[in-house]
This record gives sequence, C-alpha cells and structure tokens, in this order.
Amino acid sequence: MSLGADAADDGLARGLAAIRSMTGCYLVDYSYVEVESLKPGYTRDPRVYDVNRDKSAKEWITADVVSPSRIRLQRVLFLTDLAGAVRAGTEIRHQTEDWEYDAPFLYELVAPRTWRVRDLKPTPGLWTRRVTNLDDGLRYQCAARWSDGTAYPEWSCSSYAPVPGRETRDMKRSDYDTLERTTRIIAYGQSFLERQDNVKIIHRDGAKVPLAREVGKNWSVRLPDAECDAARAFAGPRQAFWSVSREVWDGVLNGAGPFVEKAPAGQPPRFVKMYEVEEDYVGRDLSDPALRRQARERILKVIEAYREP
Repeated sequence: MSLGADAADDGLARGLAAIRSMTGCYLVDYSYVEVESLKPGYTRDPRVYDVNRDKSAKEWITADVVSPSRIRLQRVLFLTDLAGAVRAGTEIRHQTEDWEYDAPFLYELVAPRTWRVRDLKPTPGLWTRRVTNLDDGLRYQCAARWSDGTAYPEWSCSSYAPVPGRETRDMKRSDYDTLERTTRIIAYGQSFLERQDNVKIIHRDGAKVPLAREVGKNWSVRLPDAECDAARAFAGPRQAFWSVSREVWDGVLNGAGPFVEKAPAGQPPRFVKMYEVEEDYVGRDLSDPALRRQARERILKVIEAYREP
C-alpha cells in the first residue's frame, strides 16, 4: 500500500472515530453574543443568546451510516424545565450533520438563497460537513481535515452561510442577510464543543457590508441515554420518513448545477410544508414501494415549490 493510501485510510478512520464519538444523549448549551461593531453607526447588540437561561435543552444524536465514507448525525432536540420535566410538544428533528470523506463537491452559498457547486476533487482527504435545515435542506457546507496533531480531534473550517434561525426566530433580527462563519469542533469523548467566530453581513444589491462580529459556542455534555427517552420515542416512528427525505434531497443536490431557493408569496417556510408531509407518514411502512414512491413525490413537490427553476 502506498503512503498516500495509508494517509487516506488514517484520515477516514480518524474522522469516523471523532464523528461517532458525538452520538448519544446530551445537555446542550447554546450561547452567542456580539463582541464588535463593524459598520459605522451600528451599535453592538448587548443581548446574550442563552438557550438554557430558564430551561434545559437536550439532544439525542444518532449516526446513520450512508456509505463507508459517509455518516449522518441526526439530532432530535427537546426542552425540559429546570426540574428536569420534559416540556411536552417541544421535540423536533433539529439539524442534521452529513459528514462525507473525499466528497467530490459541495454547495457553497454565494448570495442569499443562492448556492453553487464547488469541485473538491483537486483537494482530496477532506471531511465535508453539510449542516441541514429542519427539513434536510441546505444551511451550510464546509470541507476540512480532522486534525491528527492535537490532544483531542479537531475540525476547523470557514464558510458563508444564511442567517441562523436563532437570530430571526428568537432575537427578531432582520437587519442583516448572511454570516461569514468560522467553526471549530473539538471532540472530547464524553462531550464536544463547537466554537464559532462569525461576522454578520449585510448582503444586498450584490455588495457585502460587515455589520458585527459575534462569538459563541455549542457545548454538549453527555448524559445517561435514559434522559433522552422522549427524543427516542419521537424519532422512532419518523425514522423511515427521514430516510426517504434524505434520499430525495440527495437526488436534488447531486452536483449538477446551482440551487436557488425562493420564498413563495403568502406561504410559510419550507420546513412547515415538509412537516405537514411528514405527519402523514409517521409510523407507516415506507418499505412498501407504492407508499415510498408517493412519499418521495410529495417531498420533491415541496422542494420544487420553494426552488427557482
């Protein structure tokens, strides 16, 4: 075996081990704050985004092995009160992290709602991380190596991304459009840390204007699996549909050309429509070819309704 092949095998094994170590039940701390104004006349937002201020956020993270070089971490998030009681109805399929070693391409954001394909074949040995929306659609992608010279596995990468949902949903922000995102993940085994150092960008009329710099962290601390029973109960009857959803999106995001999203007038966000489809298939046997085909067609119809032709 050549030295190049040995290095590739090491890179694959190192990444798989790090990614698999992030499965399980976790208490999750999301915390973000602006630290610097970058636009003249803009006053830094002093608020701290702290998801656990009056509750606890927990996640059940499972691994779906798609291929020997591709693994998806599916997160199911739910909330409890400070006494530990589950807040009924808060269970949601949160983001998915789709990791692939030596992926041939990725989709990079170049403008709001506009993604183009970047060829990765000239840069082998990278782990591509695709973070998806609540409906498996694109949030952001980035490709880098898992380190081999640090005490714990690390993955660091910078990419352009849409505005995070926490900003529009919880902080009620609409004064910027995109994010220059730098992510550093450290996998400790019993916990993992995702640090972010980001620049908020006003991207309008083809121009980019930096607004503010924010720093934050997603700190996940392992809990006994039993503390995520609510998430497992929620995920069980939905897993088959999520698998079909991934397959449909794989067919759409096939690297053949750009992907441009749209927001149809008078319609809710795309994930709301996808949830409606999902609810029709909860607990149903999607190994039945006819039912699976029907589900695929309905998922694709939603995607196309929110996509520029």
